[in-house]
Amino acid sequence: MKRLAAQEQRILSLVADDAALLHVATPRVRFVNTSNGPCYEALFNRIELDRATLALPEPLLRIVVAHEVGHATQRKTMLLDFAWTVLSVMMLLSVPCIVFAISSEDDLWRITFPGIGFAFTLFVCLKIWSVRAAKRAAAFELDADAKAAALCGPALALAALEAMAARGHVDAARLDAMRARLVSTSQ
Repeated sequence: MKRLAAQEQRILSLVADDAALLHVATPRVRFVNTSNGPCYEALFNRIELDRATLALPEPLLRIVVAHEVGHATQRKTMLLDFAWTVLSVMMLLSVPCIVFAISSEDDLWRITFPGIGFAFTLFVCLKIWSVRAAKRAAAFELDADAKAAALCGPALALAALEAMAARGHVDAARLDAMRARLVSTSQ
């Protein structure tokens, strides 16, 4: 148990060092037994690391930590995205309610038209939001990868991405982007 506490202290030190280098507030670290892999939670400014990630070799673990701290530089943008999504959903839900409230008819049309309009708008918005969210998430990941590569070197960052890809946490686009970064820095 003492070894794990020493390792956790080492991680906390790495997070603090990386946060200082990137000029961001030091994120808190939450150690969990199982999860879907390491992640950064912008709402709480917290990094979550699972035991499988902690079992990575030290250089790879260092890159993973640097990547998650890299997300802390995007915190304001992530929080603005979250706020915008909440406001959009609130507005989307309020429109049919307002139409229903101001309608003077007491028949089926009073409910049907706002309901159909709401369902159509919800469908369109969900499609738009999912496409936008996927693009934003990919951009956030590439940015955090670039920050990790800047802190630790592109070769180590590529090795860490390949290790995380083996665990199913990294897609091919991120690996290709890091390989391209490695090629461009070696030329």
